[in-house]
Amino acid sequence: MKITYLGTAAAEGWPAIFCNCEYCKKAKELGGKNIRTRSQALINEDLLIDFPADTYAHMLQNRHDLSAVKYCFVTHSHIDHFEPTDVIMRMESCFAHKMTEPVLHFYGNKAVLNRYNHFVRDTDEEEIPPSVTINEIKAYDVTVAGHYTVTALPAFHAPKETPFVYLLTDGEKTLLYLHDTGLPFDEVSDYLEKNNIKADLVSYDCTYGALPSAGGHMGLDSVPLVKARLESTGVCGADTIHVVNHFSHNGMLLHDELCEAASKLGFIVAYDGMSIEF
Repeated sequence: MKITYLGTAAAEGWPAIFCNCEYCKKAKELGGKNIRTRSQALINEDLLIDFPADTYAHMLQNRHDLSAVKYCFVTHSHIDHFEPTDVIMRMESCFAHKMTEPVLHFYGNKAVLNRYNHFVRDTDEEEIPPSVTINEIKAYDVTVAGHYTVTALPAFHAPKETPFVYLLTDGEKTLLYLHDTGLPFDEVSDYLEKNNIKADLVSYDCTYGALPSAGGHMGLDSVPLVKARLESTGVCGADTIHVVNHFSHNGMLLHDELCEAASKLGFIVAYDGMSIEF
């Protein structure tokens, strides 16, 4: 399995669009891995996690054929994780020709479906394009998507809806994708342990960076606690890859600083365009 981190920032991006803090100014000056777009991941070449407004930029930067994506699992309805405008462009008309896959299947909670349906009603389009399906899923639903099996687990985030983190396997490798969430609920940890889940790669929310974490996100002070619990319950082993992702300028650590701090804790730091095969 391969994961490509197309975008690795929190909602404001980094540098943030209207921000002149020292961390945004420094990111502009240094460039490279310090430039972070909104969070999105591509599994192999055919499954997306989240669909932010930066999806078009991700296609340009990485030169992926996004018409080859068959499935998109959305974590929650916040605009940095689901912005449905470009979904309309997946239509065999003047917008798209010779798409690799005929249909892209979206999966998300009720708030995601409502957001998409409201968008469709507010445009000139009268219905969802026939090359797109929108499917509601609920916490602990297990979805078979081609050769993937994806389980939606409740996230500690966005209290006005039921956000998800995802457990994804292709039968050989298993990914635990913990974005966006604060410290996972005990029931989620118990579910992973009781179902004898063995994760080959865990991707952790690290929005707070060097700040004390709280609420619906984690930071460098809390991700080691989650890692330790996953190891103590057997979900993670000696060969599990641990990656931190989803960073904010408010976390006060640029890429090299993040790498120095995270490596001491046993984590790899994601950056836009980074791929890991596992």
